[in-house]
Amino acid sequence: MPGLRVLVVDDELPVREELGFLLARDHRIDNVTATDSGAEALKLLERGDIDAVFLDIAMPGLSGLDVARVLAQFKTSPQIVFVTAHEAHAVEAFEINAVDYLLKPVREVRLAEAVRRVVEAREQPREADDSDETISVELGGVTRFIQRSDVRYVEAQGDYVRLHTAAGS
Repeated sequence: MPGLRVLVVDDELPVREELGFLLARDHRIDNVTATDSGAEALKLLERGDIDAVFLDIAMPGLSGLDVARVLAQFKTSPQIVFVTAHEAHAVEAFEINAVDYLLKPVREVRLAEAVRRVVEAREQPREADDSDETISVELGGVTRFIQRSDVRYVEAQGDYVRLHTAAGS
């Protein structure tokens, strides 16, 4: 199996650089890309060529949890590892199916364990989900259901996410 392609998302440059450096040293990783915002992360993730996202939680605009919730709606999404200074969101992170939850400052040994978990999760076949098929979207206080296959792309707009479909957005 080819090496992992990972995305580091953190609004703090020193953290982003160090995490990228440590991940690039891991022999299981082929490519490390980094960005400073949730909105930019979603743009990069649209390509579908990222295996894992190392995601800060507290960021301006879209938080890491917001990004993870969007990713959870799609049939094939990357593995998510949260990297944060706050313990408070751990339960919520695992409810969104995060593979791991790392506290800053990240220790290299602990990061290697997170990468191991990503590799392990990647090798396990994902369960077929008969609910493929719909995404619930709240619009003007009304919940609507959209077929996943109708979603052409996702656009971040400040604190909101807009789904673009064949019928419009």
